[in-house]
Amino acid sequence: MTLPIAVLDQQKLTNNIRWMQQFADLSGVQLAPHGKTGMLPALFLQQIAAGAWGMTLATVPQALVAAAHGVKRILLANQLVGRAEMQQVATMQQQGIEFYCLLDSPENLTQLDNFFSSQGLTLKVLLEIGVAGGRSGVRSFDAALELAQQVKHSKALLLAGVEFYEGVIKAPDQSAAIRQFIQSCIGFSLELQQQQLFATPQILLSGAGSAFYDLVSEAFQAAALPDNFMKLIRPGCYLFFDLGIYQQAQQDLLKRSALACQVNGELHNALEVWAYVLSRPEPQLAIIGFGKRDMAFDAGLPKVSQHFRPDAEPAKNQSARIQPTQRQPKAADARMHISKIMDQHALLQLPPDCDLAVGDMLSFAGSHPCLTLDKWRYVAVLDEDYQVRRWYETFF
Repeated sequence: MTLPIAVLDQQKLTNNIRWMQQFADLSGVQLAPHGKTGMLPALFLQQIAAGAWGMTLATVPQALVAAAHGVKRILLANQLVGRAEMQQVATMQQQGIEFYCLLDSPENLTQLDNFFSSQGLTLKVLLEIGVAGGRSGVRSFDAALELAQQVKHSKALLLAGVEFYEGVIKAPDQSAAIRQFIQSCIGFSLELQQQQLFATPQILLSGAGSAFYDLVSEAFQAAALPDNFMKLIRPGCYLFFDLGIYQQAQQDLLKRSALACQVNGELHNALEVWAYVLSRPEPQLAIIGFGKRDMAFDAGLPKVSQHFRPDAEPAKNQSARIQPTQRQPKAADARMHISKIMDQHALLQLPPDCDLAVGDMLSFAGSHPCLTLDKWRYVAVLDEDYQVRRWYETFF
């Protein structure tokens, strides 16, 4: 195979799926993993088989991919805007897909109501609550209540729950601010129920990205919500994890969540990019054959992980069979580090006694897996012997 190449470790993926599902089960919440991270339908189905309620997606094209590959429940964690997108959602619903989207404005309400009523269809919506300076979402509970009342009087929209995203909250005491926001959203949801503004038997209450899902789950569990409330969390990056921002977020989470510490094992980085050493133009510098077009660099530069020297493989005519474990890579010298990354080159700084050679193979672990995976059409999948057994196709 040519390099650079993105690879996934199936054992680590399976471990991460199990870990998060066990966390959700212990927390008494349902899991709708965010599929935008990798857009790998093969992994959507593995997560659902492990117990996930459905999948979260960010765009209608992403939702279409999920539906085409067998996902039956889809939460669009966004507003549904545009006639073409509405028609695609209508078609999905007619094919039996259980679909939800977010609502945060009277203008969008009118657009959706006009379209879906003209089709003789209904649409389940979650009222999105936002925060000042954040992303979408109604900015005040008074405005959200008024919008909920408008939904009740619409022809085609069914208010099915409340949604929020806490990850955009910035404050000196971020955890305290997030807890307060979650409590406000829970209280608002109960107020909507008291006013009989929900139109579905089951009410969805959904929050949580990949950094604060413990705080959301903890608040949901402590709220003693009515039985018809379904508590839904939406982390996504846990599946691939990383050695950067999500590793740090998980370490912070484990410090504050006793329940997360009860889950067996831990999350592991499952994604790496392999590349060749192209040149050693200076004693303490190597040029690596990968760059910004191959791996994320927005949240920290990639870290060298493993080292393999192809010349160490047995010759083809060698009679003695070499076991797979003898051909696996070894941990790379931790003193090596990338100092600069370009489009298709990375500058790797070396210690004086480093024996790295041109033609050696190095793997790199990154930070923020979303922006590595979207660079690849196919990702190699490794087994426990570090052999490529299959390829997963991405659908970005």
